[in-house]
Amino acid sequence: MQEVENQKQEVIQLNGGQVYPLGAVTDGHREYKARFVSAGTVRGKGNQSTAIQLEAHALMKAVIDELFIRKAVFIDHASLHAQPSLDRLAGVTIVADWNHSQQAVEGIIRLHNTPTGRLAAELIDELLRDPESAPDVGLSLVCYPTYRREEERLIVGKINYIESVDLVFEPAAEGRLLAALSSGNLESWQGGALSKGDQIMSEKKEDHILENETQHVGMQKALQARQDSLPGLLSEGQSESIVQDPSDRKGEAHAAYDWMQALQNSTIQSMISASGLPAVSRQRLAAREYANPDQVNQAIEDERAYLAQLGQDQVIKLESTPPRGAQISGMLNEVDRLQIALEALMAGVRPKEGIKPLTGIREFYHQLSGDYEMTGLFNAERLNLANVNSSTMSNIVANVLNKRVVNEFQQYPRWWEPICTMEDFQSLQQVKWITLGGVGELPTVSEGAAYSELSWDDNAETATFVKKGGYLGITLETIDKDDTARIRTAPKALAQAAWLTLSKSVSAIFTDNSGVGPTMADGDALFHSNHSNLGTTALALAEWEVVKLAMRKQTEINSGERLGGLVSPKYLLVPPDLENTALQILASEYQYTYALSNGVSAPINPNALGNGFSERLQNARERVVVVDLWTDTNNWAVCADPRLYPTIGLAFRYGRTPEIFSVASPTAGLMFSNDTLPVKVRFFYATGPMDYRGLYKENVA
Repeated sequence: MQEVENQKQEVIQLNGGQVYPLGAVTDGHREYKARFVSAGTVRGKGNQSTAIQLEAHALMKAVIDELFIRKAVFIDHASLHAQPSLDRLAGVTIVADWNHSQQAVEGIIRLHNTPTGRLAAELIDELLRDPESAPDVGLSLVCYPTYRREEERLIVGKINYIESVDLVFEPAAEGRLLAALSSGNLESWQGGALSKGDQIMSEKKEDHILENETQHVGMQKALQARQDSLPGLLSEGQSESIVQDPSDRKGEAHAAYDWMQALQNSTIQSMISASGLPAVSRQRLAAREYANPDQVNQAIEDERAYLAQLGQDQVIKLESTPPRGAQISGMLNEVDRLQIALEALMAGVRPKEGIKPLTGIREFYHQLSGDYEMTGLFNAERLNLANVNSSTMSNIVANVLNKRVVNEFQQYPRWWEPICTMEDFQSLQQVKWITLGGVGELPTVSEGAAYSELSWDDNAETATFVKKGGYLGITLETIDKDDTARIRTAPKALAQAAWLTLSKSVSAIFTDNSGVGPTMADGDALFHSNHSNLGTTALALAEWEVVKLAMRKQTEINSGERLGGLVSPKYLLVPPDLENTALQILASEYQYTYALSNGVSAPINPNALGNGFSERLQNARERVVVVDLWTDTNNWAVCADPRLYPTIGLAFRYGRTPEIFSVASPTAGLMFSNDTLPVKVRFFYATGPMDYRGLYKENVA
């Protein structure tokens, strides 16, 4: 008989209860001796027998594995599929042991000194005072078991995890509150005798699940040794015997039939969901009916064998591969292999082992179109591949080119990244960059005094997204000539075009409007005398010091407080003509204008960072940004560290690299009218100044 393991979202509630007052603990908590659960037939509502049978060795194994220790005690169970609420948390289990004579797990629960814990203690104490007239209140175990079906009975043979031991009405597996504990009784549970039992349990933790009578007897001996080490707190005289009814009475099982049917359906769904099969296979299996878990497992194995055979014959594709979509790997069909081969062809390398290389782009076209006559029409009758249509080839081409364009784009020098604050946006709405300020210095708060509200201001600059793009046409003539080299250059050409486009957009912030940049929200140009960030002096060490001082004197919005080091120069932007001069300013050990005639007697250069020449030069190269697009050989600019004070914003939509698309129809568009497969490139971005305080420009006369 095969056992089925319950998934965590499917729980079985094994209920149970009996109380004997022994005293109270004086540390603010109440502690009670309890019977957590008993072996035998589980009872349902109205104290009626159900079809669930709880085996003793399952409980003994759970005690050995300490599954009952430190479990939450709630007042009543949470509803089905709901999480238990902390508002109902009353206490925790602290001790658990096996009572062989009662065939039950018994231990101690400690109630918290909280409103819920005190409420539970008052209720239990009231029940203990008059147990004869008290309602049937006891303990219910919420657990995740492994079970098996025997005719109409559900046999719980193992408990995998216990979630909680809750106070409920009408417990069904004889979980009972047996006694309130005094501090003296508690010490006997927590002293050396219990430690010895714990050691016995620890030695048994690595035992396997009991499968025969010899193991069962061994477990009973281990538990009996643990029980013998305890004082008489769990003796037979302090608890009632459980009236067990292990007989299989079909009439009594009908009361729990509906519950059992729901549990069976949930288990079937869990087994199918955990199978790892594709969604369409799981749906087909879920629609069937099964008499037992063996049939479910057999159906899953049959489905796996069916899919494996189809995969071997290369006639199916388990999942679609849309742009930006997920894919299932590990089972390649012929179309997957063609895409891998095309990727290798475009990269100029051999495909990985097991993939047949393509001789050229013409072979790829023939295999996915069937157009041997080069008419530009899709001929499905000539293809032996499944799931191939008129758009398959164009989609694969777009996917391959996308990967190549991204790789190529990453190789280009993105000089703008050190000076820009880059963000990804979720829509194409106008970008608004906000600079906050106006708070100034925080005021002092006297002892006991109220905090005063701070006033703050902001300044907003905007930028609009631009859509850049176009398409390259792969003609039938190019395909027929097998001009693979020409097609191989397409990704590099597209990546270079995207790089140049974005590069020019950022560069123009410094060169537009005769070199003063775009107009800001205050009505002045980015570089303006009103902004104290515009000069006309050529690049030199002395002028670098002038610019550095001017930038550090910039003040916060409205507060007038100096920003100082937040806007101190970090990057020096120059045309290629001034690169060496910039490196001399930031890397020379001495002030180089004096050193040319005075040698080592010249003053130390405070702008050089690093101990040796190589380190100083490396640091200088990281700070000098060469803008090759600047055609004026004298103008230069300075930028603060954008991490401390953002100055130039760069926004992206749909990614920070260009996207490639290819939509070709054999009956419409360029493929029909011009025998051309169009490969479209698209790039959305927005850029502009965020604030002028971290920038300075020298437009040399």
